[in-house]
Amino acid sequence: MAQMVDSGAVRAAVEAQVEAFAEGGDGAGVRSVLVKTLGGPQLTVAHDPDRVLPAASLAKMILGVALFEAGRRGDLDMDARVRVGDLPGTMYPSILQALDAASAITVRELCGFSLVTSDNPAAEYIRGLLGQERVDATIKDLQLTSTAFPAGFSERELGPLGRANTTTAEDTLRLVEHIERTPHLEPLRRYLVNYLRNDRIPSRLDDDLPVRHKTGSLRGVVNDAGIVLHPMTPVALVFLTDGQSDNVRTAQEIGEVSERIVRIIAEAAAH
Repeated sequence: MAQMVDSGAVRAAVEAQVEAFAEGGDGAGVRSVLVKTLGGPQLTVAHDPDRVLPAASLAKMILGVALFEAGRRGDLDMDARVRVGDLPGTMYPSILQALDAASAITVRELCGFSLVTSDNPAAEYIRGLLGQERVDATIKDLQLTSTAFPAGFSERELGPLGRANTTTAEDTLRLVEHIERTPHLEPLRRYLVNYLRNDRIPSRLDDDLPVRHKTGSLRGVVNDAGIVLHPMTPVALVFLTDGQSDNVRTAQEIGEVSERIVRIIAEAAAH
């Protein structure tokens, strides 16, 4: 006879992990968390999920959705080629520096670079191609009611100006779930599962456990959001923070609490 899962105990265990993380960081800054299973046992646990916080590079997922919607409607040519030398420059590392300036890549591939490597020049080009009106329309269509995306990813916008891009854990989860369930966004799912910055949610998980996610970082901001594709049950996790005194330590804490939460849920789903 199968053992019955004590859903109350599972919820309490996950809530304890969420609250411990939310209250951590030596009391510095704020932390918002949202956990949702996308299979059994059905569970949603949150801490301050409607708090508006800096989105940082999480906003690049909005650009991806807006671009593929425009491509689907025929408003933009996803196969148009862009010369690498014509892209914005950056003082930060860029995967595009591995290519010759005369090389040409498609708009679709630029979107891939912006989500697989979080490349800022690629994201800034995509944002300029879309225009603010399309970006705002996508935010409205997805009902991201507490999200604002007025700034881009140029050099001058990567400091204090970048904090103008804001969101909530609730809106971010809605965005992640939209990408997950929308058939024509399969390329975005492929980009995000191959994301290369894995020092947060995936860092303590088994290497063969895929995670479809995107991080965002500014001074004091350590974000990560996505779906752990566990074979027992997929788990959506959203972490938004601000005012963190040690970005590296907060990233480690996100990895630690993610592993514990996923383990608790997976063990419950196995019964």
